[in-house]
Amino acid sequence: MPRKEKIRAFQFTILVVLYTIGTSILIAPNTTAFFAKKDAWMALIINLILGLFLVLFYNKLAKSFQGKDFFQYIDDLLGKWPAKILSALLFIFCFLLIPILLREMADFATIQLFVETPLDVIIGLFIIIVILGARYGIETLARSGEIMFPWFLFLLALLLLLLIPEMKINNILPMFEEGAKPILLSSYASLSIPYFQLFILLVLIPYVNKQEQAGKAFFTGVLFGGIVIFLITLVSLLVLGGESTARLFFPSYTMAKIISIANIIERLEAFLAAIWFISIYMKISISFYCSVLFLNHVFRVKEEKILMYPLGFILLFLSIYISPNIYHYRNFVGQIYSLYTATYAILLPILLMVIGKIKNRKKSVGQNG
Repeated sequence: MPRKEKIRAFQFTILVVLYTIGTSILIAPNTTAFFAKKDAWMALIINLILGLFLVLFYNKLAKSFQGKDFFQYIDDLLGKWPAKILSALLFIFCFLLIPILLREMADFATIQLFVETPLDVIIGLFIIIVILGARYGIETLARSGEIMFPWFLFLLALLLLLLIPEMKINNILPMFEEGAKPILLSSYASLSIPYFQLFILLVLIPYVNKQEQAGKAFFTGVLFGGIVIFLITLVSLLVLGGESTARLFFPSYTMAKIISIANIIERLEAFLAAIWFISIYMKISISFYCSVLFLNHVFRVKEEKILMYPLGFILLFLSIYISPNIYHYRNFVGQIYSLYTATYAILLPILLMVIGKIKNRKKSVGQNG
């Protein structure tokens, strides 16, 4: 039985775009350039292709739902208690993503915007906003995304156009200067954000009112989001160069500071911050909402909204203590996080698909017999 809330395919596409971009608009240039330097844009092309193949696989898995939501599907496929265990594991995966995103947001805010503001105050205020958004459900989040998306596109296009005079093609030449190995290392380090996190969005597919359009909306959203990440990284490399992009924690924000037209139009980095806050808010809110759904499937609480407040309280402490500093966080993302997320993004969907095919084959054999 499908869930009562429904969103349009276009709204789902917008949610996927904003979820895909998330924090990547700020951290992707640095993460990919750390190994590949001026060839980082090639690593992002590889990642986008792999990410689109993942989406095609997820869409194939989603067709197995046959009108059920994700939780009804795993209940029928695995049984009651194995499905609860799987939901608990997915809750841990999804919930632990949120303090990582919150800490990234807070580190950026305290380093670049609100230097004198305590870290826990910024995180606490943001959690309150996230809980308020998630309480009203996925329909409200989808409508909010639909309202903010045109502004997101306008500010992004404006920044990219104003940076054209600062671009230098020599900053990405010569290509393949150090061979393919740095590019592949860069691809591995940055693949988890965002492409290995897209598995979470399978939970939202049953909300789409026209199921025949859900797969196309998912694919289009990831494609558009991946192109935006690629363009931001490419422009960072063209403006700052490979070495500076790899050295700076937030190269795209630094890049926006360079804009100066006739000494009148300057200090437009606030536009980039606004773009980033829109995308990261939507990504955290979607992740938080899905976390509540996973946890509710484990405990079967009658009113799932009551889970949001204790979870928000836990997030406040996790976000503060999950990483001692930004250097530790970046090392974790670049070396460990991709391997961890691959378990959920690749192995788990394959396992569900294989179990589904075995059960269907046994059912078919039984009917024929």
